[in-house]
Amino acid sequence: MAEPADFFAERLLQVVDEGRRTATYKLALLTALIDACSAGSAPDGRAPATLHTRVLARHVLRLYLPQVRGYLGPDGAVLDLRQITMKASSVLGAVLRLHLLAEQHGVRGLAAIEARLPAEFARCLDTVELTFARYPLQLLQVIGQENRPFLYQLDWTQSVGLNTLHAEDGGLIRFRPGAGDQLLRLAPLVRPLIELHWTRMVARINRINVEDERLHRHLFGNARSSFPRALRSGLSELQDNRCFYCADRLRNAGQIDHVIPWSRWPNDAVENLVLADACNTHKRDYLPAPMHVAAWTDRLTAHHQDLAELAGAAHWESDPARTVSLARAAYANLPAGTPLWSARDQFTEHDPALLIERLAGLTELR
Repeated sequence: MAEPADFFAERLLQVVDEGRRTATYKLALLTALIDACSAGSAPDGRAPATLHTRVLARHVLRLYLPQVRGYLGPDGAVLDLRQITMKASSVLGAVLRLHLLAEQHGVRGLAAIEARLPAEFARCLDTVELTFARYPLQLLQVIGQENRPFLYQLDWTQSVGLNTLHAEDGGLIRFRPGAGDQLLRLAPLVRPLIELHWTRMVARINRINVEDERLHRHLFGNARSSFPRALRSGLSELQDNRCFYCADRLRNAGQIDHVIPWSRWPNDAVENLVLADACNTHKRDYLPAPMHVAAWTDRLTAHHQDLAELAGAAHWESDPARTVSLARAAYANLPAGTPLWSARDQFTEHDPALLIERLAGLTELR
C-alpha cells in the first residue's frame, strides 16, 4: 500500500535533516535515487519499480566525480575536500583515483571514461556499489534504532558481497508502492535542500569559512569547465546561427542553454544543449513551453546522429536516452497548471498529455 503523500514528505525531510550524519553518503544516496528514478522513467514518466545497485552506483559516481577536483580556497590554496568525518573514505578515494587517471588521459564524462578506462572504471564502480549496498542503503531509513522502510525494501544484509549483488535477481532495490513517483514529484523541492545540507556539511568538515554559495557552485554548479569552441560552433551550424527559442540571428557567439534546466535535473549532454540569445536570460530555470518542446523533440529525431558526432568531435558527453528520460520525468510530475516559459515574460500552462505524448515518441533514441 502506498504511503500518504504528506507522510512520505515528512519522512523524507526527516532523512534530509537528520543531524548525526558522519559523511555525505546518505545525501548522495538520496540524490542518486532521485536521479536514477528520473533517468529510468517509463515513456509515461513514471518511476521504475526497482533499481539495481550497479545502476545506483553509476549515479553516485556521477555526483562525486566532479566534486573530487581541488577546491580553490579564499587564500588561493587548492584544497582536497573531505566528505567524511573519519580519516579516509573508500568511495571518495576510489573516485579521486579515477578522476586523476581520466585527467591524465584527457577524458571527461562517465561514458568517455568508461570507454577509455574500462578496467579502472569498473574497479571504482565496484567500490561505490559495495560500500553503498552495505552501509547507506541499509541505514538511510533507520530512525533511532528501528528500521522503518518508507522508500524501498532490500533483500540483503551488511555482509553482502558483489557476487550476491550481481547474481540473478540480486542487488535489486525494490521501491515501496508509489515511492519512486513520490520522489520525482518532490525532487524540485527536496534536491535544493539536500544540496544545502551537503554544502554545509562539507564546509564544516573542512573548516571552510566562506559563503555557502561559493562552495555550492564548486560542488553542484554546471560551470565546471568552459564549453569548447567546437561545441559552440557545431550548435551554431545546426541552428543556422539562430536562437533556438525565438529564431532571431545570434549576435556574437550566443549563450549555451540547458533545455531542461540544470537546477532541476543536472545534465550536460549535448542533446540537452542549445544556443540562445537573450532568451536564455529570460528563460532562467523555467521549463520550456510545449512549442519549444516540440522543436526540441523534432531536432532530436532529425539530428540525434549529428549531435552525437558533434559531441565526439568536441570531446563532450552524448546521452540521448538519459536526456529524454529526464525530460519525461520533469514534465510528467509537474502539477497541472504549472507555468511554462514561452518567450521573454510570457508563460503558458502545463499540458501534460501533449508533452508526454511528444516525449514518448523518442523511445528509439539510444
